[in-house]
Amino acid sequence: MVFAKGYSHVQKQEQRITASMIQGLNMLSLPAQAMYDYLVELSMANPMLNIPEPRSLDAFSGSGENRESYISIEAGRDPAYYESYSRSGAEIDEDFDPYYSKGVALESEALAGSLKLQLSMCRLSPVEEAIGLEIIGDLDESGYFTGNLETICLLYCQSLEVGRRVLSIIQGFQPRGIAAANVYEALCLQVDPGFPYGDLAKRIINEDLQALCDSSPGECAARYKVSESCMSQIFDYIRSLEPRPGNCDERPIQVNYITPDIVVERRDGELRIYVSGEGDNPLTINDYYLHLLDQPELSSEEKHYLRQSLNSAKALIHSVDIRRQTLSRAAHALVALQRDFFLNGPESLRPLTMQQLADEMGVNVSTVSRIVQDKYVSTSWGMFPLKRFFVRALNGCNSAVLSVDAAKRRIEELIASENSASPLSDDEICSQLEKEGFRISRRTVSKYRQAAGIPSCVKRKRKET
Repeated sequence: MVFAKGYSHVQKQEQRITASMIQGLNMLSLPAQAMYDYLVELSMANPMLNIPEPRSLDAFSGSGENRESYISIEAGRDPAYYESYSRSGAEIDEDFDPYYSKGVALESEALAGSLKLQLSMCRLSPVEEAIGLEIIGDLDESGYFTGNLETICLLYCQSLEVGRRVLSIIQGFQPRGIAAANVYEALCLQVDPGFPYGDLAKRIINEDLQALCDSSPGECAARYKVSESCMSQIFDYIRSLEPRPGNCDERPIQVNYITPDIVVERRDGELRIYVSGEGDNPLTINDYYLHLLDQPELSSEEKHYLRQSLNSAKALIHSVDIRRQTLSRAAHALVALQRDFFLNGPESLRPLTMQQLADEMGVNVSTVSRIVQDKYVSTSWGMFPLKRFFVRALNGCNSAVLSVDAAKRRIEELIASENSASPLSDDEICSQLEKEGFRISRRTVSKYRQAAGIPSCVKRKRKET
């Protein structure tokens, strides 16, 4: 082969990432519910795709004969031992679908409903409770009482003193400041009796509330004959109060349900693993549009569009299959590496890295990183994020069971069982841990103790005395 002067022939190999590969990587990082929402969005843009309703999603509910994998529990343990640690203590219903066990739905009560519940717990007489319900019914959106107390008392043939007493009881409900006549009273009702300058704060609220906007703490301090630091503290406290107490329950509580991607259960002496996506693929090809491809009356542009949609649908179905296979492999590898956790509980969590799980699966560590992102596993010990299973070993410890979590837990156990008259110092805890195989410094013990909110031995002894 002859080349012109100045030219050379160079061969090189490049790896190109296709759009379908990018889509597959993105899908791998999605949790179960987000995955379904993503597929719904794609199916709306592609006429070739069919997707069932979420409740009938066998693949994403883990139902069907192909969903179960079994790992035998070690012999020698009484199955009743494991059953005693079950979440409810009751026998598991055979028709129970663990994937859809999302817990009890929480609903935010309206402000009136919350106040009525508190009123019902006050043990008032029927007529007093009726007056209370009238008062609650006369609260505006800001939580102020806009009704006429005298009229309410006349309606139930009661004295005004009875009405005032019921109103006072309601004003003690949560949220604080509710049922006040105006903003001044609402703020005064919220002043904590334990606040050292409570009386002065109420006086400023009633007589000089505008001073919080127009005056500096120094000017007001001279006026009320207190120090500037004291007045600054009072200003900050008053600003922290809610001028419209009814608004604190205005927005409903945002409840985000966690749908487990992996469920590991003990049943009939075995560990069973349910993985979202182990059933049949939820996506199917739309037969109607598939048959349209054979219709001669379609134009070439229409047929080209349908062929593109068909190819895209097939690629998506393949990506879903790859995702569920990868997630299933990850679930089995995780149970194999953290077997003690699933058998005995969180205290048996072993040190584990993403690289170790990647080696167990035979994939790149970046794939494991995508798998564990925003995903949860349901166990007999509760719901845990997948990232919870990756804990580092304690520095200098070769034993597989001496993790940082185990050291923290052991520190709390030692302090809980110590002699209250002579609490353990950090040095003594460090020495005890070294005897048990933990290589840990006194400084690290102090850091873990403080992170757990446990005071020093001096303060623990002082607290006991």
